[in-house]
Amino acid sequence: MRIMLTGRPSARWICARCLQQARQTPRSKRFHNNAVKQQQKKSVLTVLEERGYINQIAGDRNALDRLLESRKLGFYAGVDPTAPSLHLGHLLPLMVLFWLYHHGHRVVSLVGGATARVGDPSGRLTSRTKTAESVHDINFKTMFAQLGGLWENVEAYGQRHGYQDSSNGTRELLDNSSWLDTLNILDFLKLMGNGMRLGTMLGRDTVRNKMEKGDGMSFAEFTYPLLQGWDWWHMYRHHGVQLQIGGSDQYGNIVAGMDAVKYIAQNSASDGTGSQTPEWLDAEGKVKEDMLPMGLTVPLLTTSSGEKFGKSAGNAIWLERSMTSAFDLYGFLLRSSDDDVERYLKLFTFVPTDEIGMVMGEHANDPGKRKAQHLLASEVLELVHGRDEAIKTRKEHEVLRAPNLASLKRQDKTDASGENPNPASSGAESTVLPYSLVVNTPFSRILYHAGIASTKSEGARMVAKGGVYIATASAPGGDSKLNFHQVGAQKANGVADYIIDGVVVFRIGKWKVRVVEVVEDADFDSRSLHAPGWDEWKAIHPQK
Repeated sequence: MRIMLTGRPSARWICARCLQQARQTPRSKRFHNNAVKQQQKKSVLTVLEERGYINQIAGDRNALDRLLESRKLGFYAGVDPTAPSLHLGHLLPLMVLFWLYHHGHRVVSLVGGATARVGDPSGRLTSRTKTAESVHDINFKTMFAQLGGLWENVEAYGQRHGYQDSSNGTRELLDNSSWLDTLNILDFLKLMGNGMRLGTMLGRDTVRNKMEKGDGMSFAEFTYPLLQGWDWWHMYRHHGVQLQIGGSDQYGNIVAGMDAVKYIAQNSASDGTGSQTPEWLDAEGKVKEDMLPMGLTVPLLTTSSGEKFGKSAGNAIWLERSMTSAFDLYGFLLRSSDDDVERYLKLFTFVPTDEIGMVMGEHANDPGKRKAQHLLASEVLELVHGRDEAIKTRKEHEVLRAPNLASLKRQDKTDASGENPNPASSGAESTVLPYSLVVNTPFSRILYHAGIASTKSEGARMVAKGGVYIATASAPGGDSKLNFHQVGAQKANGVADYIIDGVVVFRIGKWKVRVVEVVEDADFDSRSLHAPGWDEWKAIHPQK
């Protein structure tokens, strides 16, 4: 059946099923779908600029815009496995790859299995510490697997945001060891060395700064941009990669790579590899205008307070769950300031800008709910660890905003059953302590016995700084809400007043909750449990 809508100059035929579907689709979902469609109408370069991804473009901006809209281009972004995991800062250039992929372009994620052995000196005044080969191999395998898993999440995440078939984009994950390990030094010098001028290389900021202000530059570090340029040439020739994406400190390397690719492209036709003119050359032997290598850099991302994004107390926020749990990653993003969260939503999610504006309006009406921060954390968790993990972690944080004892015990039971293979990812960790280490014991020492503080003095400092809270129940029963009170210099016997249904619940800072189950001393020993300081206590207080 079809329904004729009248009352307008030009009527449109709409099927009844479509009308029914429109009525059943939530308003927020319809708004999201419309926002995605509006975003897809813009050129991809405009989208990248509006969302804040572009710091510098190496090449002609308008020419790049025309090329992006006229044909499929090849892009790459690389990472050297100099650490045991990717961290949050690595996501920014990768996000540009993800957007380009979903707009139909060819993208390559490159892991520098070979170049990591040299070490990129960009932005550094001191040389990197040499890494053992066994450590390098582990780092490489971890990062390669992480990128593979990240791309699987990107596919699902993109589909949820309306990119159903990625518009025929293609992607590859490569390791530069596959060509650099077999590179002949004479071929390298013949094809690239003759075209790289020493004066230009010495004039780059990285070289000048390290030689004048740092610990000097080794020959290996000096040649790093050439190896990176060779990577680009290999992918330009064999994978159609025309553009490189890098961090703000990579602009010099990108420009050097552009020079290298252009030089080799114009001088490799006579190297005996074939008689036909390469597709990238015109009749005069010059690289065609629409085949010139180009590049772009993403901005150096800092918080509104000037700190480098992706760091917490000086430590990196890792994408490896065993190093930064999903719960802690969510918590880090949840703590984003109101001044930063809109920018982060544009940079680290696929949420359309119109929808981000709507969320920010709702956030402004009630900042305490941190709706924008929860959206940011959920979206990034979905991208990094998958949708199921994102939903689970959000629920954990919501439980801890207004917890009750029953919900905390359910979390602990799930962990113990093995359904959660990584207990560190749970919001409320638990431990068991004997009665004698809890009752008549200062709070600072309980923190040490429970493993919350590494030493007794650290426990005392945590209490003195006011970052430790202890729970009381608002009413009898496990379903009653827990209220947290700041721990001060209470008397030693004050802990007994806070035992609820056999447990004491601590909160460290805003989010970290620790459930301490209190059992009889004999029960603790019969279960072969151990706690810091227990053996010492028994030595001082021998059993009668």
